[in-house]
Amino acid sequence: MSDSASAAFNSRSLATLAQQLHDGPLQELTELHRKTTLLTTDAAVDEHERLQRLTELALASLSAMEQFHAFTRELRAQIAALAATPARDLH
Repeated sequence: MSDSASAAFNSRSLATLAQQLHDGPLQELTELHRKTTLLTTDAAVDEHERLQRLTELALASLSAMEQFHAFTRELRAQIAALAATPARDLH
């Protein structure tokens, strides 16, 4: 792969990964934070509703973890692909 083609590929790949991170786990974590804040500030919530909301938080947490693991796998694949590129193609 030529230097310019390799650089373009790496830039597109990194941009895609950045977008995946933003659209996936970061959004999930933001939503998790928002829901947690609402739960801690809402004194009118009864125990049943609190339990329901905590369950929702647990599910949101698992979803965020799964999305982050998918992102991490893709990032590791990109690192492996870059590491496998012959040194002459990296300059």
